[in-house]
Order: sequence, then structure tokens, then C-alpha cells
Amino acid sequence: MNAATSLRSASANSDLPGKLANYSKKEVIFQPFSLSQNLYRIQSGKIKLYKNSEDGRKTILTMLGEGEFFSNIARFSLDDEGVYAEAIDETILTVISLKQLDSLSVSQPAFLAELFYTFNQHMKQRNMFLERIMYAPVKERILYLMSFLMKNFGEKQGRFMKLTVPLTHQDIASFIGSTRETVTSLTKELITEGHIQKKDKHYLVMGGTDL
Repeated sequence: MNAATSLRSASANSDLPGKLANYSKKEVIFQPFSLSQNLYRIQSGKIKLYKNSEDGRKTILTMLGEGEFFSNIARFSLDDEGVYAEAIDETILTVISLKQLDSLSVSQPAFLAELFYTFNQHMKQRNMFLERIMYAPVKERILYLMSFLMKNFGEKQGRFMKLTVPLTHQDIASFIGSTRETVTSLTKELITEGHIQKKDKHYLVMGGTDL
């Protein structure tokens, strides 16, 4: 059982404070310098965390799904500053305020300790991902990205594993530090070579593909 799964289990059995909030597809949940600082748990739907560079390029940090946590509170953030959170599709979140979170340190210290551990694991996984793609050819980066996302969004379909989160060519480029045009060309090559398929904005990766 990985850290994210164990935390989903613990939180499902915990009486967590907070209120429910609904977000539409592509609606921004928080942005840099938002006055409100909260911990969020995804009840349903999917979100992405990203940063914008000074020249306007978007870098996607991660995508998260049902049962997972994210935050714009510094000690739980995936990055130091400049992070946006956006709903990928219709999403329902439990919003836990900073004050409510502080109260959990008294009422549920074990849960809070597990939360810290899980965010640290997310950070390690993100750093490992960056190290893996740093000097790799773009085609390998694309396949490794799909492997990275498969841990949370993989669904077996015959000989393939389907990514249940939709990915555009621009999304892939923003994840791996490439251009949309390059990604478009190389995903076509990967499809022709039989490594991946694409159906209705969802990618399927052939079992046994070297990721």
C-alpha cells in the first residue's frame, strides 16, 4: 500500500472538519498569493497543480484524483510559491481551513503525521520524475510521464493500461518541458510503433512497453 492509498484509507475513517465546495471544469481553485490558505481533499474529480514562468509558459507539477490531498499552505505545498490549482473536470472538494488543520494536531495527531509523510512522498516522487526526464530524449519523457501518471490513473483494459485522466499534447509538453509541436509528432510515432493508442482524449499504453 503506497502513502497516498493509506492516507485515503485513514481519512475515510476519520471525522475530518471542513466544508464541501464544487468546482467546474478548468475553474481555478487557488492561485499564488491567494489570501485563503486551506488543505483540500478531492471527494470526486481530478485537479492539476501548475506554475507559470515569466515568459508565460505553463509547467504542470502533478495531477491528483479522488481521495488525495493538496494545499496552498507552505508546509504542505508541492513547491515554494507560484502554484496554481485547477479542476480538470467537475470536481468536489472538502476544504479544511488553516485554523481547522491546526486543531487536528491536537485532536488527530496521527492523521496529521501521516499527512506530512504523504506530502513528503509526493515531493520525492516528483523529484525522481524530474531527474528521470532531465536528460532523456523527448520520446522517452512521454512514455515515462505516462508511467508516472499510471500510478494514480491507470486502468487495465486487455493488453493495455488506460490513463483515465485526459491529456492534451499541450498538457504533455507542459509536464516534460517540451513543445506541443514536438509532442504531437512523437506521440504519432509512438502510436505508429504500437507503444500507445489514443481514444477520446485518453491514452492507452501497451503492456510490456519499456517505461
